[in-house]
Amino acid sequence: MGEKLTEKWVTKLEGKLSAVTLAENKLFVARVDAHEVVALHSETGKELWRFTTGGRVDSPPSIHDGRAYFGSADGWVYCLRASDGALVWRFRAAPEDRRLMAYEQLESVWPVHGSVLIRENQIYFVAGRSNFLDGGMRWFALDALTGKKNIEVVLDDKEPGEEKSLQDRIQILQMPVGLPDILSSDDKYIYMKSQKFDREGQRIGLGPHSGDFAGQGSQQGGDTAHVFCPTGFLDDTWFHRSYWVYGRSFAGGHGGYYQAGKFAPSGRLLVFDKDKVYGFGRKPQYYKWTTILEHQLFASERNRKAPPAPVAGQKKQRSAGSMVDYGTPKTLDPTGKALTLGAWCISEKAGGVVMAHGGPFNGYALVVLRGKPTFMVRSGKQLATATAKIKVTNKWIHLAGVLTKDKQMRLYVNGELAAEAKAPGLIESVPVQGLQVGADDGSAVGDYTTPFPFKGVVDEVRVYHRALNEQEMTKLADWGNEPKDKSLVLYSGFEKGKAIDDSGNKHLGKLSGVNIVRAKTGQAIHFSGKSTPGGGGSGVEHHWTQDIPILVRAMAKAGDTLFLMGPPDLVDEEETFTRLTKGDKDVEKILAQQDAALQGKQGAVMLVVNAKDGRTLARKKLPVLPVWDSLAVASGRLFYTTQKGEVVCLGE
Repeated sequence: MGEKLTEKWVTKLEGKLSAVTLAENKLFVARVDAHEVVALHSETGKELWRFTTGGRVDSPPSIHDGRAYFGSADGWVYCLRASDGALVWRFRAAPEDRRLMAYEQLESVWPVHGSVLIRENQIYFVAGRSNFLDGGMRWFALDALTGKKNIEVVLDDKEPGEEKSLQDRIQILQMPVGLPDILSSDDKYIYMKSQKFDREGQRIGLGPHSGDFAGQGSQQGGDTAHVFCPTGFLDDTWFHRSYWVYGRSFAGGHGGYYQAGKFAPSGRLLVFDKDKVYGFGRKPQYYKWTTILEHQLFASERNRKAPPAPVAGQKKQRSAGSMVDYGTPKTLDPTGKALTLGAWCISEKAGGVVMAHGGPFNGYALVVLRGKPTFMVRSGKQLATATAKIKVTNKWIHLAGVLTKDKQMRLYVNGELAAEAKAPGLIESVPVQGLQVGADDGSAVGDYTTPFPFKGVVDEVRVYHRALNEQEMTKLADWGNEPKDKSLVLYSGFEKGKAIDDSGNKHLGKLSGVNIVRAKTGQAIHFSGKSTPGGGGSGVEHHWTQDIPILVRAMAKAGDTLFLMGPPDLVDEEETFTRLTKGDKDVEKILAQQDAALQGKQGAVMLVVNAKDGRTLARKKLPVLPVWDSLAVASGRLFYTTQKGEVVCLGE
């Protein structure tokens, strides 16, 4: 399926539409602002019936035993006959009929989300806006057949069964869940965001798990991990501090929001089956405070054990899990010196740090950036960069950078000059951060986001405290003929499985998360390209990852196939950010194009992807952007709603 997908029918309903529900050869959708639920024939798109309520219906009905159940912002829950839309019963969840203005419409003070949870012939939902407003929210269980109330629990600002305020639980920026959402369930519990309930509506494990950001974020995995979003399943704003999590907890604040993504499969959208979680989310190196976000498609394990929580007073894990660290011995101090650094390597992905020494105030780095070798020098706060035009991934190459006394920078690939630049100066003072190979476990020397882990093989690492000339650079790229003199302050061929320095200075590098492999002249180091929780990076193991050319706004899985929809992704955010900081006005045109794409002016793209390995099987242009998370797959067909008020069916 994919290459032969064509439009089977389109039904124009107009206005803002919800996602869709499919059952009994019918498609059910809400016209949100029109207060309507509409049923269409799933084979033809023909309208079968409509039902109007007294308030917005923000999500589609839930279907059970020939009936459609849904809540409304008017404070009522409705049960309709699915065949013809006739009202069977309705229940007022609001404790009284009080109204307020919300987004230019009258609504109940205690609205109910459209989609309700159905389990064992009971209807579960929450009415209200906040634990802390209007006497709190109401948690209900109704008999599905009659609408009779079986359970009502008040969720207010008090500890359950006590007069103690919930606000006494606040730790830094962490507190118990206080806002409603569409409910979800597993075999044991019912969930509202990260809060779990038993079947009687009693809250289990009131948060927060910890007042420490990383400690709160680490409470993931285990048998109660589930999909949730801290701002709710209906949040389509793409705010950088909100995303879906397959886990148990979420930390707030500028230092906490990204913590969940380090410990649990996370992304803008997630789908899952019995074994794996599939998602479209930020790349691991961006799970930190950053203004740059690049995304990827991924698959990871669903049934994971909960990782250990950080111990108070214990030194935090490094953010770069796969690296070699030589520290900051005086013999490696580059202050005021000419430099030559080089290494043999195979880069298995388009970005990563080969070696870096220092940070944003003094230092140097040799990296692969968007597939191209790059040499960076930071003198004081001033940065200069030399980037080769050739791409060097997936092949053995020798990379080397030279900084001369007269501030000239030269980048060599396989002994040949590949790029030049003018440095702002020599290194002005001792770099605070040590010399590291395979990642940069601190603040970045240049325009990359730490730890920027290298995936691939590195061998024959050398650092000279002088500038090698052209003839010496040719020798440096020739196995066995490398220049050796007193200016060689670090040399490691990683023999005997150790990062031993054979320059005479006897530096010993600390290996972390690396494998020793055979190389041309003996042993070398293979870096995994993965990071551990700490700074940037993620401890989540991915079965596969893929860069894709769209920003996913709708996603579904059927069999071994993933279906993805969204606007085109036109911007390399790292490159764009760098150009903006340099005052490049031309980049504003690219940003304007991306903004237009996000607004739907370039339509959408659908990708059909193999769920086993992430390969794109087919690509199809769509005229209109889909509604957030509106895609459903049934009976060999795809159904979704568009931002122009249409319901669309695609099939072979």
